[in-house]
Formats: sequence, structure tokens, C-alpha cells
Amino acid sequence: MRFFKSIKTLMVCFVAVSTSAFSQINAQEQVDVSDSELNKIASAFQDIQKVNMEAQQKVMKTVEESGFEANRFNEMYQAAASPEKTVDASDEEKERFGKLMNEIQQMQVGFTQQIEEIISNEGLSMERYQTIAMALQSDTELQGRLRAALEQQQ
Repeated sequence: MRFFKSIKTLMVCFVAVSTSAFSQINAQEQVDVSDSELNKIASAFQDIQKVNMEAQQKVMKTVEESGFEANRFNEMYQAAASPEKTVDASDEEKERFGKLMNEIQQMQVGFTQQIEEIISNEGLSMERYQTIAMALQSDTELQGRLRAALEQQQ
């Protein structure tokens, strides 16, 4: 399960990093979101979830095919992501891990392009999508409206 959390973190990082880079809104600031926009977000969200599931499966398969056990990969990933953590590894293992991370990062580029296409096909700009995604993190009323829109689309 920890492996899945790491992969989920990889996927969420795209939204979090790009959201903070493109959208410098105050967490307390209200963002006006129309029902139409919210329905587009809900529709995009469902398709993005499919891409994320596919991405997790492909990354997991790539890790397995590389010869790493999920726990070992996760341990090395956490050490690489956090300066406070270290891991003992041979030079060969470090090299294999580096190559694997490069492969995963290339895969991430493809997944990101799919996500951007989904958002664009819904008629939203990436900037607007990211602004709304940022607002959803702290606006409970907006979260409730999105839940309702998601339920309505099912």
C-alpha cells in the first residue's frame, strides 16, 4: 500500500506543483465557479481518475519488470525524495533506480499530456482548472457542490 501512496504522490505532484506555479491565489480568497464550470470539472475529474489508475498500473508493472520489489523501490524513492532519509544501496542498485526513475518521469510526461487534453476537451484552460483545483482544497462549499455534480453525472 505504501508503494501506491508513493505513486499517487507522483500523480498528485503534477497538480500541486503546477497549481502553485500557475495559480497564486490566497487560500482564504473565494473563487467564483459557475455550475457549468463545476460540471466540466466533474466530467474531467472522472476521466482524470481513469488516467491515474492506468498510470499507477503502468508504473507498477514497470517497477516489477525492472527487478525491484515494491517495498525496496518505495524505500529508495522516499530516500531520494527526502533529504532527511538515507538508504544503503549498491552502485548497481542506485544506477538501476536512476534509470527506472527516468523511465517513470518520461511516462509521467505522457500522463500529464493526457490530463491536459482531458481538461482542454472539457473547454477549460489549465490555468482555470488549476485555480478551481486550488480553491477546492480549502472551500468546503465548493467541495460539496463538486460532490453533488459528480453524483449527478453517475
